[in-house]
Amino acid sequence: MNKQIDKLKKMNILYIVHNYNNFQKDPIEEASQYFNKVYVLVRYKPLSDIVDKIPLKSLKKFRSSYVLDLRGLPSNVEVVKTAVWYLPYGFLNRCLGDLHFRSVKRVLRKKKIKFDLIHSHFVWSSGYVGMKLKEEYGVPLVITGHGYDVYKLPFKSKYWREKIKEILDSADCVITGSKFNKRCLEKLGIDISRVSLINNGFKPDLFYPKDKKELKKKMGLNDSQKICVSIGNLEKVKGHDILIKAIGILKERGQNILCYIIGTGSRLNYLKALAKRCGVENNIYFAGIKPHSEIGDYINISDVFVLPSRNESAPVVLLEALACGKPVVASKVGNVEDILKARECGYIVDSEDAKALADSILRALNRDWDIKGITEYSKRFSWENSVKEILRIYIEVIKNEQRVS
Repeated sequence: MNKQIDKLKKMNILYIVHNYNNFQKDPIEEASQYFNKVYVLVRYKPLSDIVDKIPLKSLKKFRSSYVLDLRGLPSNVEVVKTAVWYLPYGFLNRCLGDLHFRSVKRVLRKKKIKFDLIHSHFVWSSGYVGMKLKEEYGVPLVITGHGYDVYKLPFKSKYWREKIKEILDSADCVITGSKFNKRCLEKLGIDISRVSLINNGFKPDLFYPKDKKELKKKMGLNDSQKICVSIGNLEKVKGHDILIKAIGILKERGQNILCYIIGTGSRLNYLKALAKRCGVENNIYFAGIKPHSEIGDYINISDVFVLPSRNESAPVVLLEALACGKPVVASKVGNVEDILKARECGYIVDSEDAKALADSILRALNRDWDIKGITEYSKRFSWENSVKEILRIYIEVIKNEQRVS
């Protein structure tokens, strides 16, 4: 393995990604120490430059600072924006792949970028770009299918089924983060021998147990106040409406729980109105988007972390919560059951069931958890461990390519 790593260190890798933050940024920077040069081409909406100048919270997720987190960038990593003007709706979404590919090609020519390996994050449109580059440059391709691009998009129509299958069939290896996703790939007819199941990870320097009392004092919170925290875009799929209803049920039972919801999105006004209708407008605090470096503090003030999603693949926030030693109440989606059932560190409920969610939140708040045990269990999910598995894949696909050549 050491000799093979030494060979990698003489190579350049090209990443094609949609954003450079959190679950795309972290593993890339962890892997960067094993390469000579790392190029990251980020699909970029020029709209972000306009949105930066508009002070509306609802547009915050489109700002360039959210799309690109360049803090702590390793010296051998070069992040380049590949501008794509597009509207990803209906039929127009079909044009995105070629628009993205043309933008990437312009950057490659202009910067004279040379690479020995391609890794695309998300099947559409980054995976499509990876497929086209592999055809042209003849280098190995790894594609990571994260969520929607695996469990929903291919099953929307015959067109998307054929398109996504074509892209995945072109990859030397497909990585995904949950057994649920792997089953979806099998339904698509993807050769399962080329699919690797690798968990997402967390950064131990950001997510670890902190002094809850001290953090609450710093935030001006009552030390005796019971708190739950949920993190995710304010979209229907994330199920925050179910969480708000659950907090309402608990309030009717005399439980005065403060719930922090971190994130922004199209449903913000709807969720605020729902909180008011449920009589919990003073129990729900919409904190907006927070820098990734601050998320650990919010998780650490909580007594329980809640993931009420209607659908997920392999939620990173679940791992981050466990790393902070927090019990989790989550709906049965993606790899949630696999992770929480492996050790007693939370409760699993059916999605859409506000009463079951309320019952489990209350049980979690009243239980004496093994915080040290939860934290120890979480360590297996660090990005360092996940990237070791990814490196083995890189080495294998490069060896196979050289064998064919």
